[in-house]
Amino acid sequence: MIDPHEESIDFDTEIDRTVVGALKHDPEVMASVFGRSDLWASWVADMDFKASRPIEEALVRRAAHGIFGYESDNPQLPTAVANWYAKRHAWQFDPGHLLFSPRTLTSLAVLVDRFSEKGEGVIVQPPVFYDFKLIVNANGRRLVKNPLKLEQGVYRMDFDHLERVAAAPENRLLILCNPHNPVGRVWSKRELQRLSEICAANGVYVIADEIHGDITYGQGYAPLASISTEASRNCATCMSPVKSFNLAGVANSMIVIEGEERRSQCREWFSRFEINKNNVFTTAAMLAAYTKSETWLDQVIGYLKGNVDTLCDFLQQRIPSVRLVEPEGTFLVWLDFRALGLDAKQLASFLVQEAGIAGNPGHWFGREGAGFARINIACPRKVMLTALERLEKAVAGLG
Repeated sequence: MIDPHEESIDFDTEIDRTVVGALKHDPEVMASVFGRSDLWASWVADMDFKASRPIEEALVRRAAHGIFGYESDNPQLPTAVANWYAKRHAWQFDPGHLLFSPRTLTSLAVLVDRFSEKGEGVIVQPPVFYDFKLIVNANGRRLVKNPLKLEQGVYRMDFDHLERVAAAPENRLLILCNPHNPVGRVWSKRELQRLSEICAANGVYVIADEIHGDITYGQGYAPLASISTEASRNCATCMSPVKSFNLAGVANSMIVIEGEERRSQCREWFSRFEINKNNVFTTAAMLAAYTKSETWLDQVIGYLKGNVDTLCDFLQQRIPSVRLVEPEGTFLVWLDFRALGLDAKQLASFLVQEAGIAGNPGHWFGREGAGFARINIACPRKVMLTALERLEKAVAGLG
């Protein structure tokens, strides 16, 4: 909880990120992706907020030492991570079950490689983060879709369909996104229990991408591995502070695997390709995040919830033809543009050329996302409102 005596943190000030080559704001990169660079940068999933003061101070202290040679692993870090999840999410796990990885996408690729064979099926639940498909295809596996169902404005899992695809013996893995990117669902314990039961009964191992788990609005996030003993034995949990604490350029990813055999398989892969060395700044940042930055995170969540509410009110009052799929978590929101009557290419062009928004067209997340778009609201509120005013004008221009 927020300490009432703690100094309030400023999230309203705009910070020029182009001076450090930030991917989201890089004019050349934006022009190469969208054809223009004079757009609201809302397409990369990081925040336009400064990291917490404890993280900044930890990095400054480490830099001031002046020597950046090899360092041994810091035994405090696994314990700090485990303590965070125990306190924040009621998930108890052995710190010795943690593996560190450069990036979450690296973790996903290693897990797909280790726990399936070429040609076998990997189940995903679209519309879902597009890199899942890229990883499955790059590893020579077959993408198997278990599409989500949109019912009365809420996305739900199709368990009947999941039972059918999980029963096929050639489908060995399922990649779960919890909370879900891009639709913003924070899966309930009941939903996770049902998914876990289906997968375990059919020999389908679950890779749980849970890097957005710290950012939820009201409904608490439950790690899949915390649901039951069976669930924890049949999943690998990928997590990271990069979304929670805005550390995508410095922090590592982590994998929790309970079973020694599977954990050893992954550890061997990291060792074989020499992807097992620590980084002195990463260690400093992550330790400060998990031990000294909870107040900052709570204030970020409060500010993001304010952005969600502002966005919802703006759309309802001024652009009712564009609907918000109200998020339960993440700082990414899923907007429904289907009432505008545009096809996927027309919508993508409209957002760029007419609304001046560099967002993520929904079809990037699978054909199930056509007619939708994902935008990132982790920015100063006035920046978001300026973009919404442009969107309002663009929609009015459609007649």
